[in-house]
Amino acid sequence: MTEEEQLQPPNQPPGNKPQGGIKIVGINLAVFVGYTLLSLLTDGDVVAGLLMVAQVIVCIILSLYFRKWSWFLGGLLVLVIGFSTCVAIIRI
Repeated sequence: MTEEEQLQPPNQPPGNKPQGGIKIVGINLAVFVGYTLLSLLTDGDVVAGLLMVAQVIVCIILSLYFRKWSWFLGGLLVLVIGFSTCVAIIRI
């Protein structure tokens, strides 16, 4: 048995890497940061709020469709971080 075969989990065939859900969460956060920064530069707070709500709804629908918790987690993080960002922008 080679060293590479020993490092693979027993239920996974060699050569296949597990699909990381962290990529989905990271892409969701990157999209959120992108339109948040764009809205801060253009003074479009309402547009950022609507985009955030739309992104959370899409993430929840995709989590149900693909049956992956990473979509739901991405939407939840966008919701929590987006709400706190909106509160911070309103107070400033």
